[in-house]
Amino acid sequence: MNSLHAQTRANLEDFFSGVSIKPVINEKYFFAEDCEGSTTLPCLTTKEVKNFRFGPVELTNGGEHGIDDIPYNKLSLLFSDKAHTKLVGLILRIEKRSEAKMIGKYVASKYGTAKILSPVPKPDAKGKILGYPAELYTNAKQSIIVADNYTVIDGKASFSTDLFIVNNEVKVSDPGADNTVANRVIMTYKTIN
Repeated sequence: MNSLHAQTRANLEDFFSGVSIKPVINEKYFFAEDCEGSTTLPCLTTKEVKNFRFGPVELTNGGEHGIDDIPYNKLSLLFSDKAHTKLVGLILRIEKRSEAKMIGKYVASKYGTAKILSPVPKPDAKGKILGYPAELYTNAKQSIIVADNYTVIDGKASFSTDLFIVNNEVKVSDPGADNTVANRVIMTYKTIN
């Protein structure tokens, strides 16, 4: 089995092709969460994304206005267990407009025609676009959701992208729930606007 080394930019797409991610997740900058909010799954999260890329898009630390900017780019690796042994998905939050746009274009070019979960909202009376348009790409094993976030932060228009990649078979961790994580995320964006 291949392995990834932190000295090179690990391609997040490779995480789902049998590559060992253990060298990457043992780094000191990941922190554990018992329940990632939008998926309910245990995860390891980092804001240190400079060692990663998604396809040809190299990720950088920080936010739209620099390395110390908040909100900032972050990566959450999703697992089916709290011991973090079985990777079942990831969430990549991109706060830098240029990186977010490049990832959106790359996903569209690689994964084909998307199903629109929610369209790009029309500008309001002041010309601002507010909302959460999202697209869905699926194959037999996984669902990829690309959700753009048009918001206002401190009175200024803000743009970011959330990229979800989740195994289609994984169930939410809520006791008694029978819903898949992919369906939970899809339904969130179908009803959000």
